[in-house]
Amino acid sequence: MEKYTLIAKYLSGNATSQEEAELTTWRKANENNEAEFQELNESWLLAHHSSSVPDKEQTWQRIRKGIYQMKTYTLKDLYRAVGIAASIALLIGFTLFLSFFPEKETSKLIIVKAPKGQKAETILPDGSTVLLNSGSQLAYTTDFSRTNRAVTVKGEAFFDVVKDPEHQFLVTVGNIKVAVHGTAFNVNNYSDNKNIEVALLRGSISILSADMNKVMVNMHPNQKVVVPRSDCNKLILASCDAEEEALWHVGKLKIQGEDLTNVVHKMEKWYGVNIQLRNMPANKKYWMTIKTESFKEMLEIINKITPINYSVNGEEAIIVCK
Repeated sequence: MEKYTLIAKYLSGNATSQEEAELTTWRKANENNEAEFQELNESWLLAHHSSSVPDKEQTWQRIRKGIYQMKTYTLKDLYRAVGIAASIALLIGFTLFLSFFPEKETSKLIIVKAPKGQKAETILPDGSTVLLNSGSQLAYTTDFSRTNRAVTVKGEAFFDVVKDPEHQFLVTVGNIKVAVHGTAFNVNNYSDNKNIEVALLRGSISILSADMNKVMVNMHPNQKVVVPRSDCNKLILASCDAEEEALWHVGKLKIQGEDLTNVVHKMEKWYGVNIQLRNMPANKKYWMTIKTESFKEMLEIINKITPINYSVNGEEAIIVCK
């Protein structure tokens, strides 16, 4: 797909997941591509900033003021801007001139999902990066970064948030919210876990109760908060190695002193399989780090520690301890 058409579909909220992935790949190819995208994004935000019907002269003055505050554009840049504006006009069924009299925009929900056994990365409109772990999802609306920076997470996600003093970044995670101040942190919110866990790598975040928006604790780097789903007021704040808590986002799964049930549970998410475990050994703990090993290679490693029989049929597996 032609790149300006692809950018237009993304900015207007009409891009598919595959098209978003294609755009992300193009943006990451080099710094010039990312700079070009941000310039066009600024133009789009400027043209669609107002949700009311303004006076035409006032609108023109605001646009002129905005242009002088923005970067200097070459003639080539202006041709690019005209090209993407035309593409957006075709996509949303309006001409460029109707931007003087915009209809009230209706925000749409955007959901990004990571299939089981896979990871998915998305770059939000403000430039923040979110990496989703297996079976996780991120939700936000198309008015993100214009009127708010709010997202919702199910499963596990690693955030690297861009600072913006004028627009707070807010993550809803089960019965809590994470207020972000430009930082990197990990959220574990899988529904089959009794607790929600948040680990902070750098910067600062605040944990709020989702219903009252009451600040319960302020966090600093290498701290971890554990919040029971049953009662967020019973949260526990402790020191941790935040890098280890978030090792999955660099392709590593670390297991430290866990029984086979927990090991199997993590392997199910990591590889996207369903495992039946039979005859689990009592009082046996495991230490290992999974990097590039395949599922069957991991089964063989377990077999060396604890003799097992196993069978694998597609996404279904049975482990029987001898």
